Amino acid sequence: MSPGQKRPLVALISANPAAMTPANSAFADEFPEARLWNILDDRLQDDADPRGVTGSLAERMHRLIDHAVIEGADAILLTCPVYVSALRSFADKCPIPLLDPDEMALNGLLHEAPGTVLVLASAPQPLTVALNRFINECAERAAPVEIRGAVAKNAKAAALAGNTKELTDALVTTVSGQRTAPDAILLAQYSLAPAARALETATGIPVFSGPLSSAAALRRTTLGGSR
Repeated sequence: MSPGQKRPLVALISANPAAMTPANSAFADEFPEARLWNILDDRLQDDADPRGVTGSLAERMHRLIDHAVIEGADAILLTCPVYVSALRSFADKCPIPLLDPDEMALNGLLHEAPGTVLVLASAPQPLTVALNRFINECAERAAPVEIRGAVAKNAKAAALAGNTKELTDALVTTVSGQRTAPDAILLAQYSLAPAARALETATGIPVFSGPLSSAAALRRTTLGGSR
């Protein structure tokens, strides 16, 4: 940043408290110039489970986005994949950069054009959401990718406890248990992101995660250039 240049204010809108620390850590690594504003509605995820993202829930997310814009945010990142459809329906109305959780990770992954991708999650519901999103993206881009999914046993408890070593071990065990090794790994949740680099080192397989990819993309968008 040039002397006197204002530090960009990035609003992180979360439905799950477990997503907040990984998102903040990713920005510390990839976009340290940003000032972060964490906006949490910890009922959003629970309310969406039985009904999906209904009109009233989408409007609730839109109000959070509006709040961030009105209060001076320079960019917004949504950290909850369940609300991607609500973001997409509002993106054209938003006057500042607005990213969904995994858009940049998927762009990077499909740019690499791997043959087989393993999507990892800590529970069935987020795995289903991530798989459906990835399958749709591949279909839209006519990308010939074989997609597999797996729930990593013990990953949820490790992520909630902030134990990166146990989280990494849980993910490595799941990858090692695959019949054949994938060409790339996609982490379905922000809560798994702290283990991304250790998982890549342990397996030798490229790992893509939403927080790191999104932070790097917003830095390019708001400041220009690259680090």
